[in-house]
Amino acid sequence: MNLFKKAIAVVIAAILVVSAASCSLTKQSSYKYGDKTYDIGVYIYSLYSAYTTAQGYAEKVKDYKESESFMDLKITDDDGEKAVARDWIKDKADEAAKELVVVDKLIDEKKVDIAKSELETAEESCKSAWEMGPYAAYSAQYYNPLKDQLEDYGISFDSFKQLYISPVGSSIYAVKTSKLFDAIYGKGGSEEVSDSDLEKFFTENYLGYSSIPVNLYSSETDSDGNSSSKAYSDKKIKKITAALEDYASKIASGELSFDDASKKIQKAYGVEESSVTSNSVDTKENLEKNNEDIFKALKKLENGKASVITVGKDGDSPSAYLIVKNDLKDEVKNYVKGDKRTSVLQNMKSDDFKKFLKDQAKKLSDDKKFEKNSGAIDSYDPNMFFTKPDTSSSSSSSSSKAE
Repeated sequence: MNLFKKAIAVVIAAILVVSAASCSLTKQSSYKYGDKTYDIGVYIYSLYSAYTTAQGYAEKVKDYKESESFMDLKITDDDGEKAVARDWIKDKADEAAKELVVVDKLIDEKKVDIAKSELETAEESCKSAWEMGPYAAYSAQYYNPLKDQLEDYGISFDSFKQLYISPVGSSIYAVKTSKLFDAIYGKGGSEEVSDSDLEKFFTENYLGYSSIPVNLYSSETDSDGNSSSKAYSDKKIKKITAALEDYASKIASGELSFDDASKKIQKAYGVEESSVTSNSVDTKENLEKNNEDIFKALKKLENGKASVITVGKDGDSPSAYLIVKNDLKDEVKNYVKGDKRTSVLQNMKSDDFKKFLKDQAKKLSDDKKFEKNSGAIDSYDPNMFFTKPDTSSSSSSSSSKAE
């Protein structure tokens, strides 16, 4: 954080301390349920998270300017909800913080067991992100302590760790919500999902397939190290696709297994083994989003059948894919009754779980055990996180060029 940003943040924090309650920012409460009190820092971090999300939406608005606050812009979120940025941020911050209260409340009520070791590991992950940055463990170049961004706004580590979600590791909130999810939808849960219901969801929403790509172009590198590609002639492309279609026919008839065909194709066309996808299972949603051509081809195939498709045919780097649709019945044991059950269950019930938490958060206001420190919360304006971009370096650079 540059000195200007730090100075502004400190001034804002000082003003807020004076205008709010007499106690310090880190000791001031935001919400309370029963005997558990949440520091104001929990709300501030929730406000900060909502601000950064809203900024992404604001950048898509025609009138967005990096040098100006976007608080009064009308944004549209991923759910299609439209709102003035400032109002959206405050609503989402309040909602997220209340969901934390709900998660803690339900964990206590349902007596959800969370191993101490899991929480300790999660806290270490949060501590690493706080002190070094989320990705610092991968490389020193990613050293970016989150505390440098958050402490000046009155967010302590104890507040941060309660709502932080790690993009690469564990986090306390993720552990809590995962355990609560299992206590509701898992084996023995209050709304346990049966194996038969999970199997039905699996067969209706997943696809099993194998594929092997073959390049239909050549690559060249010039003396300067620049690489380029050029599609093969139509004659050569037809010859390769015809060979692949012959393999597809033999796989479909049972004359040749996919693995045997794959070995022959790898040898004939120099295909690396790492590019072969064998016995893969994915959701239809993921496939349609990330591999639309393969998804469309699989939808047309019957189990055990194979086909050949060409991807990128209008460019310089087309590829042919031999694709086989596998029968999901062979995978039911692993995905419904085995160690992959949790991932299928989460795909099935994650939206229901999110809605459940939101609904519970809305009901908190009617719970006599719940208290909201509206005076303190309302004193925070999300615009406190806005800083104009530092153009001094670019200006000095331009001056130097002019001279």
